[in-house]
Amino acid sequence: MDYSGLVIPILALVDGLLFGLAIKKGLVSFVLLLVAFVVSGYVGFSFIPKISVTSLLNSVVSYVTNHIQAMTALIPIGSTGAISLVVVLFVVGLGVGIWKG
Repeated sequence: MDYSGLVIPILALVDGLLFGLAIKKGLVSFVLLLVAFVVSGYVGFSFIPKISVTSLLNSVVSYVTNHIQAMTALIPIGSTGAISLVVVLFVVGLGVGIWKG
């Protein structure tokens, strides 16, 4: 028996919850990271590699389209329903993570 149709919505909720917790707890870390990049740039260190924006966008788009096609095949409520269910569960998890984090 294939449990992928049940696991994907649960993982979407948990993923949203973890993202919400990370957003709430990681704000100070992000500010300190920006300060570290400014200081390292002033000193002469480079931590950010040279990445092309177009190659990054192309890889993200191909990754998302491949996974959306796989998700709609695993959840048997149609493509719009499957995507809507996963997005709603992710947003609910995100809201709970930010609220309770």
